[in-house]
Amino acid sequence: MAFNLDLVTADALRSLDFDQLLSGVKERECLAYGTALSQLARDEDQWSPVQLECIRFVGGLLMMGLRADDAHQPYGPMFEFGGGRSCIPDDFCKEFVSSLVEWVKGLADPELRARLFDVVWLRVRTRPAVEAAVEAYIESALRLEDPAHWPPCLERMERALRLSASLGRGGTALKDRVLSELDSMLKRHRGTDPLFLTVRLINLLLEFKHGDAQEYASYALTAAEAASDRQEFWQSKDYFELLADCCRRTGDADKEAEARRRAAESLVLESEKAKLDGRGPAAATSILSDAVEAMRQVPGGKVRAAELHDQLLDLQRVAVTQLKRIATDSFDISELVNSAVGAVRDKAFSDAVLIFCQLHKPAVIEKLKRDVHDQGRIAVFGSLFSSEVMDSRGRVVARAPGLKPGADDLKDDGLRWRMFRHARMMRGLAVQAFLNPARQEIVSSGPPGRLEILTLVRYSPWIPPGHMESFLRGLIAGFQGDMLVAAHIIPVQLEALIRHVVEIGGGTTSMLDPGGLQPERPLSALLETTQAKAAFGEDQVFELQDLLVDPLGTNLRNEVAHGMLTDEGFFGTEVMYAWWLMLKFCVLSSKFVEREQSR
Repeated sequence: MAFNLDLVTADALRSLDFDQLLSGVKERECLAYGTALSQLARDEDQWSPVQLECIRFVGGLLMMGLRADDAHQPYGPMFEFGGGRSCIPDDFCKEFVSSLVEWVKGLADPELRARLFDVVWLRVRTRPAVEAAVEAYIESALRLEDPAHWPPCLERMERALRLSASLGRGGTALKDRVLSELDSMLKRHRGTDPLFLTVRLINLLLEFKHGDAQEYASYALTAAEAASDRQEFWQSKDYFELLADCCRRTGDADKEAEARRRAAESLVLESEKAKLDGRGPAAATSILSDAVEAMRQVPGGKVRAAELHDQLLDLQRVAVTQLKRIATDSFDISELVNSAVGAVRDKAFSDAVLIFCQLHKPAVIEKLKRDVHDQGRIAVFGSLFSSEVMDSRGRVVARAPGLKPGADDLKDDGLRWRMFRHARMMRGLAVQAFLNPARQEIVSSGPPGRLEILTLVRYSPWIPPGHMESFLRGLIAGFQGDMLVAAHIIPVQLEALIRHVVEIGGGTTSMLDPGGLQPERPLSALLETTQAKAAFGEDQVFELQDLLVDPLGTNLRNEVAHGMLTDEGFFGTEVMYAWWLMLKFCVLSSKFVEREQSR
């Protein structure tokens, strides 16, 4: 978001009287202020160009996304769109920000002063700016204090605390000032607040080793038992875990163990509640799995954990029978279907298949990242929590943590799982809208035989020697719609194809152990090689990892190899997509060689 900063001066800002402009906004928070200024800016005739630019500038600063728990990068863009984004502090030079300090000092609203002095501190790094920001954050937090709507207050107190702590020893007095306010706020509520203000306050105080942990334990116990009485078992679990942390701080191991046991039992109660309140066995299974793991960590809890595990296995069998496909009638794919069918209709078989193999491309990694983070900004709570990944029998095979703000590394499980999930939805749509309708059109005049398929793939350098018959049978079965047969051939032969591609590219597909044995490298390792990435491309390799081997993804190769898929599972979209992918690899690589030879 670009501003004409030549028009934005302290005098111009002062002339607008932002305290008065925002006095009617009910929610005294930056986001509400920014939204109000955005609405004012729409009435362009009311303002001069200078005033309009000043309103846009202040609105942009107020709409930045605050990450109070991140002392190093506390602000990110609120929006990202196309190649642009909303503003961040680094967009403004030190000289420009310094020129606004006197105007910021004159603002009466503590919420405005906190945000603007924070930006001054981040860009100019002056001691008066950080002190003013901390004091303004405290004042704004106290004004926003509401145990039923606690995040705005807590967020500002946490930002004030981390700001003061960032000064090191030179900020001790300022930090103690914030901690004292946190302690006073805690004692005003004493564990009687209905949600999570107490737990967050105590966590911050414990983190900075401030206050009386034994006193805090009494507040945590009050909150935990009150939540249990209200049957808010997630909440009671959090407070019992907090009680355990307080007891650990005081050195009382017995009380810590008892608190952790009660936290685990809270999850058992939440699982029972889930079975009765409409969430169903699948949700109850996930919660009970957490309870088993929590109980295993409790001293002396192994017997109880074993009992809960037996209950979990019974519940998983029920949950799998009740899993249903999610469908929606809000998206009409008929135009996509007609387009795909029209692309292959009335074509010779070889021409139709060549078009068929180019109907879809793998999702682009960078776009998947953007989509995941965009979704995270919309579904905030869904991105915060970890998720369990179940196999086709309902067993938990992996856990995906919450999405970290700004996560970019594909080794980050929370990011990778969400990217896989998004890509799987896109593959499912591709199968239903393009691939299966086009396949049905191609075989409408009769399924192809062995000779017709062989003609299409015979020059492929990617089919390993001695595997041609297996490839042909798998491809024929797919054209015929016999996915039960295709599924038993395709994943294994795709692995053989990848291994062969790495090998002909000069890569090593086996290892040498100390005893002189040469075991084959696993498929996951082969997909990480430079040869695989050079042959398939980064985006295609990522899709293959998801589709075939990653426990956070579809993991089709292992699901088939270990006999996990049911007969119904073989006819899912992922098997159809894997078949199409193998056809694409064989046909396009064969066509490339054929063209090269004809030259």
